[in-house]
Amino acid sequence: MNTRTVLWLVGVVLIAVAVAQLPSLVWAVVAGEPWLAFAVSSSLGAVLGVAATLPVRGHERALDHRAAFLGVTAAWLSACLLGSVPLLGAGLSPVDAFFESTSGFTTTGATLLSGLDALPRSLLLWRSVMQWLGGMGIVVLGIAVFPVLGVGGMQLFKADVPGPTKDRLTARIAETAKILWVLYASLTVVDAGLLYVGGMTPFDAACHALSTVSTGGFSTHDASFAGYDSPLILLSTTFFMLAGGTSFVVLHRALAGRLAWRDSPELRAYLGIFVVGAALIAWDLRTGLPGQFASWAEALQSSIFQTASILTTTGFSSHDFDLWPALSHGVLLGCMFIGGMAGSTAGGPKVFRALLLVRLSVAQFAGLVHPRSVDVIKLGQRTVDDDVILSVLGFVGLWLLAILAGTAVLTGLGSDLYSGFIASIVTLGNYGAGFGSVGPSQTYAGFAPAAKLTMSGLMILGRLEIYAVLVLLTAPFWRR
Repeated sequence: MNTRTVLWLVGVVLIAVAVAQLPSLVWAVVAGEPWLAFAVSSSLGAVLGVAATLPVRGHERALDHRAAFLGVTAAWLSACLLGSVPLLGAGLSPVDAFFESTSGFTTTGATLLSGLDALPRSLLLWRSVMQWLGGMGIVVLGIAVFPVLGVGGMQLFKADVPGPTKDRLTARIAETAKILWVLYASLTVVDAGLLYVGGMTPFDAACHALSTVSTGGFSTHDASFAGYDSPLILLSTTFFMLAGGTSFVVLHRALAGRLAWRDSPELRAYLGIFVVGAALIAWDLRTGLPGQFASWAEALQSSIFQTASILTTTGFSSHDFDLWPALSHGVLLGCMFIGGMAGSTAGGPKVFRALLLVRLSVAQFAGLVHPRSVDVIKLGQRTVDDDVILSVLGFVGLWLLAILAGTAVLTGLGSDLYSGFIASIVTLGNYGAGFGSVGPSQTYAGFAPAAKLTMSGLMILGRLEIYAVLVLLTAPFWRR
């Protein structure tokens, strides 16, 4: 394993995070807000980053498979630790600051802060910037800005891009990363413009756009989107949440006119799940809460927003959906077991895996009816290889085991069974908002410090798709 490259990678990420803190530092200084913590954090990141990268200059930086997984995990932990320093300056405990920072970089959106409207704007801006960086991936940013990894670039891309499929637009991974970041930034700018036109202040529009396209979910207000009744704000946010939950490779090809509808069964399934889920919730709201949703238009507007928010793992709320009828809860919980598309900024198990499991189940059932038939699993025109099927089954099994393990630990640390189960799902899947004690009107402040660390681990485990973290805990990984 090339440990020099791992060290270099961590240093690059620390420098990137240090630079990303500068806008918040400048805002704090100009607005007369507390700025020392940002200055210390940015300086610390720059010093440590340079110290980690300088000794590697002139040495080979090729990255093998094992070093890629170690580098990605170490880079994410380093980013979360450095990102917590400004939160320490705001008075949070070390555990709380790490939890909030981890929630930001993993785009989970789980927060333990309340009174957001009264917090310094520089701190609110930093929370949104953390999510924007984490959305496309700190390591992918490093590849795009410092394309010097050579043969190791593809290993990093495989380790960091969410989802079971890894696609690229060009022959060089660095060029692919640049294209995706340009698209990502462009969507953010357009979203911010629409939010401003819809009635948000420039600051709120920028922060919410950063948290929307990244499918992060941090808001600048305790009420999230419940305080906005502008149809343009809600509809544009719905659109950009869905865009963030779509594979960016698919988005690029669609914008370039090189994507046929029949060529992306995952996209069809993703949009189909959204439409069916929103329709079911709209019917449930209109019939179950006629006093609150007096028209079908109101019910549909709320249902499409909340379905998009949960399916894409964003976690914004336009209403306290914890108070909605049982059918709506069931639909939203079902979305939590699906998530966005592979190669998107969204978390969750991913539509690809859910679709493949359905196809596999149908094939198994058909085999019982027709024992002599030979069924081939296909997605679109592509035949799915057996190793992909085994990988998906293994991931789903580990994902469910992680939920059970998280539930057991959280209940052992004082949570009730229901709260522990929901908290495990929403942190592992990077959803942020759930039901009960982790509902949209609640915060995570009431959990014990050990529980917050457990959930922080689940966030990182979910963001790096389990394998990248768990492989580091095996003895053979270190012996080879």
